[in-house]
Amino acid sequence: MYPSNLQQKRKNSPRRSAELSAHQNAVNTIGKLLVAYRVNGHPDQRAELIGMAKMAVALGALDTETYAYLIDLISQDDTPSPTPPACQRRAASVGMH
Repeated sequence: MYPSNLQQKRKNSPRRSAELSAHQNAVNTIGKLLVAYRVNGHPDQRAELIGMAKMAVALGALDTETYAYLIDLISQDDTPSPTPPACQRRAASVGMH
């Protein structure tokens, strides 16, 4: 049997996460959650984002200054609307209300 191209690529390519520091991995993971939350605006996504950030601070992967900045970013969204923010912006840009 011959391995697929994907298996060969995985085997031959260096692991990216091994090259990143714990702080960089935390920012990367939390950033992905932040993008999903900003697009969808679900309260459970916000809770997951805050929980992940708290865990990263507790493990020393995220500093308190970055955590405070993140909380400040999402504190403006205390009550996300049922319509995702991306849809609201698009509707406003095309003149829909």
